[in-house]
Amino acid sequence: MAKHPQWATKHKRKGAELRLINGRYYLYEVSSKWDPNKKRSKKITGKLLGKITKEDGFIESEKAKLRKQSLIVSNLSVKEYGITAFIDNHLSQYKDLLKKHFPGQWEIILVLSYGRLIYQSPLKNIAFHYAHSYLSEQYKGLSLSAKSLSVFLRELGTNRKAITDFFKEFTNGKNNIIFDGTDLISYSKKMEITKLSKSKKGNFQNLINLIFAFSVDLQLPIYYRIVAGNIKDIKAFKLSLTESQISNAVIIADKGFYSQKNIDELNAEKLKYIIPLKRNNKLIKYDKVKTTDKKSYEGFLKYQGRIIWFYTYRAKRQTINVYLDEELKTRETKDYLNRIESLPDNYNIDTFYDKENTFGTIAFIHNTNKIPEETYVDYKSRGQVETMIDTLKNIIDADKSYMQDEQALEAWTFINYIALHWYYRIYQLLVKNKLTNKYSPMDFLLFLKEIRKVKINDKWYLAEIITKTEDLLERLKIHIT
Repeated sequence: MAKHPQWATKHKRKGAELRLINGRYYLYEVSSKWDPNKKRSKKITGKLLGKITKEDGFIESEKAKLRKQSLIVSNLSVKEYGITAFIDNHLSQYKDLLKKHFPGQWEIILVLSYGRLIYQSPLKNIAFHYAHSYLSEQYKGLSLSAKSLSVFLRELGTNRKAITDFFKEFTNGKNNIIFDGTDLISYSKKMEITKLSKSKKGNFQNLINLIFAFSVDLQLPIYYRIVAGNIKDIKAFKLSLTESQISNAVIIADKGFYSQKNIDELNAEKLKYIIPLKRNNKLIKYDKVKTTDKKSYEGFLKYQGRIIWFYTYRAKRQTINVYLDEELKTRETKDYLNRIESLPDNYNIDTFYDKENTFGTIAFIHNTNKIPEETYVDYKSRGQVETMIDTLKNIIDADKSYMQDEQALEAWTFINYIALHWYYRIYQLLVKNKLTNKYSPMDFLLFLKEIRKVKINDKWYLAEIITKTEDLLERLKIHIT
């Protein structure tokens, strides 16, 4: 038997075994168990403790560190309580709906959503955050190791019907829009749904695509569907509406979506749409914009304090709405003229004369029966959806996926969408109380996270709350008990 070097053997300890694997040294837990059949003890190899190198000595494994932390926090006498109480008292609808649609899984879904919103936590750290939260007192004994959560996600992701039924609880809004999707980077080489495709940023990556619906009334996402990264098919809209059973949704696309082929396909599928046109599209008639006589317009609307003039006409059996925002026109005119001075190689006065009648305008082609005021507000809701996507990708940190199968990806997306819902519920609370100029939803969560419970003589008590947090809770009419 080969003799191990002294720099490796000096790290041996009681209850541990040194192993040489592929030229590297590792330390494993080891124990013995009596084998009644063989009438002798047999060795039981346990979990990896770490590796040993000549340069650095013993290096503890990340999983061993987490196991130690879990042992420590299981006896903690101070735990986060504010967010736990907020979920109980102000997001109780979600707990009730999760119980209804996922009776055997709802507690872990709740804990995962908590970890994603508050900490943007990967699976391997969920157990740690759970143990530090009062959730671990309310829902005791949950199995939250990275391995068990991976199995849990695969099981949850097979139940697409329960996921869509959950979201149908939110489809009672009267004004819904379906968005033409966003791409997410996938680091899986195993899933058929991952495709090398051109992203919205213009570069080629392995992508998956999300189509989703948004309720303008509720200001919430109410449906999502994962499709292959190279799918940009109008039939994907049709299938999404069929599955979601949203009957009153309008597709809102971006300016790059318009083509006669796409319009024909949308009409063939009997889908409602509002699609903006590029300013140089020949379908747009700028004759009324060229005159300063506002009598030729149909009227005006007010949007966020601005006056927007509009007129309507028919073209190729569709309706075209043209809008003029004179404040925007003034800004764009000034900007273009400044560029003539600062960038003369790219901008000149002749081009300005060609473009000046288009400044401050936007035009839509649509097949709805909505009046111009409604189509304008619907389209502007696209900006809210894009903000929602930004929140999903950057605040909840869901712009990429490391999931290796479609079932786990489905479940992980569902968890992130619940976290997104909670974020927007908090945002709505701040809007209602006119506090968005001072606090973001994440600021609010930081305040809540500082509210703790302490264990004294085996009984939990609410710890002292700082004055600033008390003032915020009072302004929001929130009581933490």
